[in-house]
Amino acid sequence: MADIVKKYNAGTNKVATGINAKKIEESEDVKIPELKVSVSRAIQKARVAMGINQKELAIKINERQGVVNDYENGNAIPSQAVLGKLEKALNVKLRGKDIGSPLK
Repeated sequence: MADIVKKYNAGTNKVATGINAKKIEESEDVKIPELKVSVSRAIQKARVAMGINQKELAIKINERQGVVNDYENGNAIPSQAVLGKLEKALNVKLRGKDIGSPLK
C-alpha cells in the first residue's frame, strides 16, 4: 500500500505566517495615490459642454457608467489607459500641465 504523507498546509486556505509573511510596520508610511480635483472637474465640464450624459460618455470609452461617475466625483483614480480614452472622447487634456485645455 502507498504511504500517504500530509504536506504542511496542503489543501487549506490558511495564510502563511512567520518569516515569509510580509508585515507592514506601524511606523511605515504608505502613500495612497490621489486624483487632482481639477481632473474630475475637467471631465465633468467637458462632458456637460458636449451635451452628453455619463452613460453616453461611458459608451464612447467602452466603460461602465459607474466608472465615469466615480471619476467625476473623485472616488476613483483612473488608469492611464482610461485617461487616454477620456481625453480622446472629450477632446480635453487630462494629464500633465494645462488640465482642462483643448487637445491640439
